[in-house]
Amino acid sequence: MRHVLLISYTFPPENVPAAARAGQLFKFLPDYGYQPVVVAAPLAGWGKDDPSVHRVPAGNGRMTSSLAATAARWAARFFAPYEDRWAWVPYATAAAADIIKANAIDSIFTTSPSLAAQFAGLWLKGRFGLPWVADFQDPVRDNPFRTRRWFYPYDALIERGFFRWADHLAANTDTVAAAWRARYPQWREKISVLWNSYDPLEPIATGETARRPERVLAHIGSLYDGRHPRQLLESVERLKIEPSCARIKLVGPIAPAVLAEHGALFERVRHSGVLTYGNRVVSRDEALAETAGADYLVLLDVNEKNASFQVPSKLLDYIRVGKPILAYTPTGSPVERILARSGIAHTTIDPLAPPEISDRKLLEFLRLPPETRPASRWFVETFSARTQARIVAGLLDAVLQAKTARAGLALERNRR
Repeated sequence: MRHVLLISYTFPPENVPAAARAGQLFKFLPDYGYQPVVVAAPLAGWGKDDPSVHRVPAGNGRMTSSLAATAARWAARFFAPYEDRWAWVPYATAAAADIIKANAIDSIFTTSPSLAAQFAGLWLKGRFGLPWVADFQDPVRDNPFRTRRWFYPYDALIERGFFRWADHLAANTDTVAAAWRARYPQWREKISVLWNSYDPLEPIATGETARRPERVLAHIGSLYDGRHPRQLLESVERLKIEPSCARIKLVGPIAPAVLAEHGALFERVRHSGVLTYGNRVVSRDEALAETAGADYLVLLDVNEKNASFQVPSKLLDYIRVGKPILAYTPTGSPVERILARSGIAHTTIDPLAPPEISDRKLLEFLRLPPETRPASRWFVETFSARTQARIVAGLLDAVLQAKTARAGLALERNRR
């Protein structure tokens, strides 16, 4: 059994999408010959972890790490346009260095967000020279939610640094991978796709919903930045949809900026009886129960740039539940292509579609029977965490083989 150092700022049971990748790999990589040793951030209120999971900083930490973290925190205030958690990197690298020295670590796998994990991987690569696979669940330069103007090209510089030194790069969609290969043709051979995945061992409710006269359309998850239901709510207003016909339920927290910009629209539709929202964080179990209890599911793959790079992680839950899906997503996006092969009834609406098309498609969608369908075999196999763990094991095998080959060539040159 080989050992891989897995660095992720978030890790289960933290209830955020970014934690799922690390948790799933920790569970399934041993089936393919790799035992992960995890370095992650602390989780408030959480008790004892598996012995192979190291949460840092633990207690007060080392004085040198604390001083470095303070310096990183101050540097980030002036030189980082985003909260990439620079201050965590000294703690992560110190813990990782101890693990590498005390264990037979063969390779490093980092996953983000947060980019702190990638900064840690970059430092460890320089220090120890171990093969390093960098996995980006969100892209850097192509991330439609990283839109701040800055006095120097922060994203471009750090992305190039990661790409230059990582032995392999994993993109979260095929669209992102294609953009990377076009931007960095010199490194195209070390770019692969690693889709977000679902845990095949996690039970998920399916079946018929409760009988009721109206249809419930549920969106499960956070609303933030450019990800909001304005297009849907405006169609509801124009079409004068009554609550006896359909109700929209927003489950999850709503960023203050979204309410500040669209609060009047939210209130008008809420006052009509069509919209309800709780604006609070919900547990994983509650989110899955709300997903299964809805008649229809709403996916908002929207952002200010109308970019079509991402696949919201909730799409995997939606498809597994099997209810009809109304997706606001750019034409030709990864979401649209996945839905087309998913086996699930769905309607897609481009965020740039004119009002008359948005309204017509919404009415067509509401005519769909709220029946549950099984996901296609393609979806089940492609997006299973077992499949993704097998792919990661293959990537680790490849970078380790390349290291062995380089060592053999160096030895042969020295003999000459």
